[in-house]
Amino acid sequence: MGGILQLSLQIPFLIKKGFYFWEKTKAFHHGLKKIGLLILPTILGAAVYQVNIIVGRVLASLLLEGSVSYLYYADRLIQFPLGVFAIATATAVLPTLARQSSFKDKDGLIDTFTYSLNLVFFIAVPSMIGLIILREPIVALLFERGAFDTQATQKTAIALMYYGFGLWAFSGVRIVVSTFYALQDTTTPVKVAAVAILSNIILGVLLMRRLDHGGLALAASLASILNLSLLLHALKRKLEFKGWRNIILPTCKTILCSAIMGIIVWGISMLIIPSKKSSLSEELFGVGGCILTGIAAYLIISFLFRRNEVITVIDIIKNRTRLR
Repeated sequence: MGGILQLSLQIPFLIKKGFYFWEKTKAFHHGLKKIGLLILPTILGAAVYQVNIIVGRVLASLLLEGSVSYLYYADRLIQFPLGVFAIATATAVLPTLARQSSFKDKDGLIDTFTYSLNLVFFIAVPSMIGLIILREPIVALLFERGAFDTQATQKTAIALMYYGFGLWAFSGVRIVVSTFYALQDTTTPVKVAAVAILSNIILGVLLMRRLDHGGLALAASLASILNLSLLLHALKRKLEFKGWRNIILPTCKTILCSAIMGIIVWGISMLIIPSKKSSLSEELFGVGGCILTGIAAYLIISFLFRRNEVITVIDIIKNRTRLR
């Protein structure tokens, strides 16, 4: 029902943009064969994160009871910033990258890639720090009731922390893979994905011995960092890319702004988040207050550091608010 609703909600907007589903069309299009040849490796290359999560759950079934659930709930929380921002950005930027690639506009493609990667890091890094700092209060607020007790909250928070370490890499991979697809190179992401999946299995087996289910979450994060590193190296060679300064410097500023925000959020959390189990309204006030304070602090700090991404994020918020 959720999938049907998700599809149905998009149809009116597609019609508004000029797409009509009741007009006759040919059963076969000359581009279908090309899509068919590209789609299988595309799916394999894009599914590395999901495969690594599944591998983690299989290995977690060998651990203490509840380990699979801890990883599952932690992954649900990681999926929120990953799905809302990283996947959405990668989906939106792909047509622009593809158009620039088809017109052999190498400089334009590099500029779009650089801008998109910086924007994703601008959102993913503070999200990572926020999730790590507020991991237990967030899990308690959302899940701690009924059979989900304090111990389950703590165990899930451990998994969330280790998954959180890789959030920036999970997000960055989406942009880099989209760039390869725009270049109609679907084999490189598959080869790199195979290496990442293998490394996740090896790291998972090694780390689960000491960190239990947390080691499996950490293995997924480390495998994603390796995935991103290999993809960036391959893209650098493919595009003869030399503008790393345009990525490294903004990323360093993002890390600095996020660290300052993290200190502020940690201090506020000590004041307004209850130390013991309390009412739902008190937990909601504490977690919500910290999140809103963190967002405001991060935007103000980034503005002081003259980050152009602040204007982009504000425009996105305005546009979405206007649509509603």
